[in-house]
Amino acid sequence: MNNHKAASILILLIVGLMGFGVHKLRAKAVAARDAANTTKSEAEQAEQQRKIAEIKLKTLDAKTAELRKIYTEWIPHFESFRSSRAGEQRITDIVREGDVFLLSQRFNYQEIDKGDLISHALVANLVVEDDYSKTLNWLGKLEESIPSCRIKQCKIERGTRGNNIHMELTVQVPVLKSALSSN
Repeated sequence: MNNHKAASILILLIVGLMGFGVHKLRAKAVAARDAANTTKSEAEQAEQQRKIAEIKLKTLDAKTAELRKIYTEWIPHFESFRSSRAGEQRITDIVREGDVFLLSQRFNYQEIDKGDLISHALVANLVVEDDYSKTLNWLGKLEESIPSCRIKQCKIERGTRGNNIHMELTVQVPVLKSALSSN
């Protein structure tokens, strides 16, 4: 074999290897382009989902604005009763301030619903006998002083003397979980 034929074969081999290299490089470029297109379409979908989620958030924010406003207004009333002792003390103070004749008072701590934010309540059973207007004004003052309380039972009868009334009252004061303070 002469040099001419060897050089031709060498050039043919180099051209073949270059063609093979170009083919491999082109295949990698096509794969990279496909990956880029796929990533771009995924990014566009993610952007669409973000916009949809943002619209839903704004809608939810608009729908719940009033509820959140009411929630923030009522939180201080609920937060003041973190324990049953605080509720007992507050009710005792209201009785003392109202200067009504208290025949009996009994407090017990009751579970309402284990999983809820307000899972327990202080239940106060009060028996008051005093002047009609004084006792009813005191009841209004109790409801005004503890707006989060619930009057479970209020039984009013004629008292033993003149203008007196005998009132048996059951008041339920919600006691919050401590997790609320972090909100």
